[in-house]
Amino acid sequence: MIKLTILGNGYTAQFLSKEALKKGFQVSIITRNISKPKKNIHYFNFYDSINISEKLSTENIISTVPPNEEGLDPIIQKYRKSIASNKNKIIYFSATSVYGEGEIDEETNPDPKHNRGIIRLNAEKEWIKANKKISIFRIAGIYGPKRHPMIKFLEGNNEILHKKDYIPNRIHVEDLSSIAIKFLIKNLRYQIVNICDQNKVNSYEAVKYVTDKLKLKEPLIVNYNPNQVSNSLKSFYESNRIIKCKVIENDLKYEYKYPDYPKALLDLTKKLIKK
Repeated sequence: MIKLTILGNGYTAQFLSKEALKKGFQVSIITRNISKPKKNIHYFNFYDSINISEKLSTENIISTVPPNEEGLDPIIQKYRKSIASNKNKIIYFSATSVYGEGEIDEETNPDPKHNRGIIRLNAEKEWIKANKKISIFRIAGIYGPKRHPMIKFLEGNNEILHKKDYIPNRIHVEDLSSIAIKFLIKNLRYQIVNICDQNKVNSYEAVKYVTDKLKLKEPLIVNYNPNQVSNSLKSFYESNRIIKCKVIENDLKYEYKYPDYPKALLDLTKKLIKK
């Protein structure tokens, strides 16, 4: 039985643990707040140094924990020695914000344009310093149940922010989870892996597809104005990149469950309406 320790217990970790259990893994989750524990998962408090040090030294690891407000990775800060001694698979979930603009693949050098990407890149470097066998997953915008634009639309806000020629990169949380678990099972050893679906479409076109199919009110385009959005949104909209995923296509040979964002969004919306 493959033993997997997941660091963090947020949105992505919930789907990741579910997929791991489905594939017969023994799953542990390390978190600061053990609330609403799920069946068949072993939970450990982040500050339980003895048990955590042992697990991080001897088991497969996936860290979903982002850097903190100071730009430091809390896992590396507290458990660097354990990570360094681990000879199993380690996956660190990073973000495509470490890249610059243009067409990007795993061989493209990072060139972050905003603080969010700079912090992410620094965290990657700390993980690599701790254990050079680590695999860094650079992940596009994650969407899925309870996290998609049609939620606010159905609540009455039909405004869709639009920037000419800007195409977001996305991945469904279930595809992300399946890719990570398959990567572990196949024991691949790539240091950098891009995670993103390959059918690019802008947000307005995706929402318009859903509203047309379900005969909902028309989405309202709001043109992007850098002077009227938060710094967080700027970091998304002011770097236009197309993410390519060579590892997924060539070695993992993964078939996406949700390759088509508009159709996936339609399915998520139908499920919301039925509730």
